[in-house]
Amino acid sequence: MLTNASAFRRTAAGVSLLLAPLCLLLGMITDPSEPGVTDPLVYANNPAAVGVSATLLHYCWVLFVPGVIGLVHLVRRRGVVLANLAGAVTVIGLINFSSLMISDFFDIVLFQALPVEQAEKIMQDAAQPAMIAAWQLPGMIGSFLGLVLVAVAYAWDGRAGWWFPVAVLAGIVIWLVGASQWNLVLGLGGPVILLVAFGYAGMRMIRMTDAEWAGEQPAAVTPSAARA
Repeated sequence: MLTNASAFRRTAAGVSLLLAPLCLLLGMITDPSEPGVTDPLVYANNPAAVGVSATLLHYCWVLFVPGVIGLVHLVRRRGVVLANLAGAVTVIGLINFSSLMISDFFDIVLFQALPVEQAEKIMQDAAQPAMIAAWQLPGMIGSFLGLVLVAVAYAWDGRAGWWFPVAVLAGIVIWLVGASQWNLVLGLGGPVILLVAFGYAGMRMIRMTDAEWAGEQPAAVTPSAARA
């Protein structure tokens, strides 16, 4: 496979679409925070679990990058401009967002070494305008909005039914609500929806022929499949 450019890149992109939402799901499962409980010392008291969770979340966003590039590569007839622009924004957003996961490790050390009030003040003071404007906002907006728009372009080109972008949007919104409220059902339900949606696209990518991947043959879904 390593000597076959089309097969390797197609498989890598497809596998990435499977692993990225799986890492998100596992990252939420391993997060030691308890639903409905706000404890500033939870990370300091569970450094191993936090390290595993933060690492999984980091690789979630990293692994989405080749997957998104693969989705954009397949959009060739309709929605090409949207796919190209959304893909570029998404890749930049994902790279920014993945870097933000390192703050969890600073949380561990600060709350272990300092009183809660002092540790919280340091974390708040670290949120400089440049960090928010150039790292946090591009990371979050670019990742979440970009993933939805890439999915829209993918469906617009006939590669999947319109359920695909709807599922991506629903999965992201449900996950964000669940994560912000520490709601276990929503926090895990969103990643499961994303795993189903992107897993579908990833499996189709893995199974297609090199000719389809290279654009030598049309690979749009049939009308019945698009309605599925």
